[in-house]
Amino acid sequence: MSTEEKKAPSRKEALEAIMSRWAPAPGTETVPVPEALNRVAAQDMFAEYTLPVVRASAMDGIGVAAAAFQKGIPDTSHWRPGREYARADTGDDFEDRFDAVIPVESVTFLPDGGVTIAPDTAVTAGLNVRPAGSSVKKGEQILPAGRRLRPFDLAALTLGGKVDVAVVKKPVVAFIPTGSELVAPGTPPERGQNIDSNSVMVRAMLEEMGAEPRLFPIVPDDPAALRAALERAVPVSDIVLICGGSSKGGEDFNADIVSSMGEYILHGVASAPGRPMCAAMLAGKPLINVPGPPFAAYFVLDWCVSALVARFLGAEPPARKTVRARLTKDVGPTPGMEILRRLEVRRSADGFEATPVGGRGGCTFRTLTASGQTVTDGGGTGHAAGDVIEVEYLR
Repeated sequence: MSTEEKKAPSRKEALEAIMSRWAPAPGTETVPVPEALNRVAAQDMFAEYTLPVVRASAMDGIGVAAAAFQKGIPDTSHWRPGREYARADTGDDFEDRFDAVIPVESVTFLPDGGVTIAPDTAVTAGLNVRPAGSSVKKGEQILPAGRRLRPFDLAALTLGGKVDVAVVKKPVVAFIPTGSELVAPGTPPERGQNIDSNSVMVRAMLEEMGAEPRLFPIVPDDPAALRAALERAVPVSDIVLICGGSSKGGEDFNADIVSSMGEYILHGVASAPGRPMCAAMLAGKPLINVPGPPFAAYFVLDWCVSALVARFLGAEPPARKTVRARLTKDVGPTPGMEILRRLEVRRSADGFEATPVGGRGGCTFRTLTASGQTVTDGGGTGHAAGDVIEVEYLR
């Protein structure tokens, strides 16, 4: 292991170095509740109404006066709707003189309007009746600030009478793909060319995180063009991503350009793929130089950019499901380096099994499309076939 690798910060240390220099000041906006999926609430939200407004039926049945049942089940064959009982379906209001609801399963409706009631039915005041405000009370807090809104949160807001909701404005994240070898998707690649797949992946990942992606055209490996792209991107963005040119190849000069324009923070982290990533501050905004290989770009966005977006929004990054899975192959040790491993996860007779896909940091379409992932801790122990490990389930 090289001296540079020994000195490289961990992912946690790299994030702390970036975050300590950044004080995001997001604005807020108001959007209709149905359009607020995955947005982050900007303030505590309180109910406008009380529901039910008065008491309501807790199930389908008939509303009755409990006093009529003090001595057991009366003769109800001569009862008539609206006189001795009322239909009271789930959520329905019904006349105040009725104070109990008998489930419809315990009632037989007779042709002339009378009813018979199952003999084992016990009727007391309040039976199957939801009191006023049992769903929500006016002034009650529905959701706290910082909540990432899911479909059931939107239902809760609507139940509480909210039509609009104040949310944190999405951070605008600029993405600048660089490299003279890149061609746009849909262009047949010729010798020495590569397809810019990262722009497609990064856009989708940023949208999942809750950010607003702003994609720039491919910039060739030309220092003046790169500087000009940055000068356009920084004023209109909250976070800036450059992709490619972060290593030490003959055309990898992004680090020099960035360091001349702002505060250089780090070049290299003790994790792979994506070890040569760079970070800097330009005009008070974080800039991340994302390595070009797609799997490396993915990992840097997954652990670094997602944390920056979450910090801006004041919310936790979206959580993934995890499963305990038994390895089918050895995963070798990686002393001093946290390594992202992609795994194909399948159900087995006794749970889940996980098969490593690709080599260390390798990138093929199978690596990108694998159904699970795990990150080694850099302790150098590795895992043997048969070990049960925790796997992030991606599908």
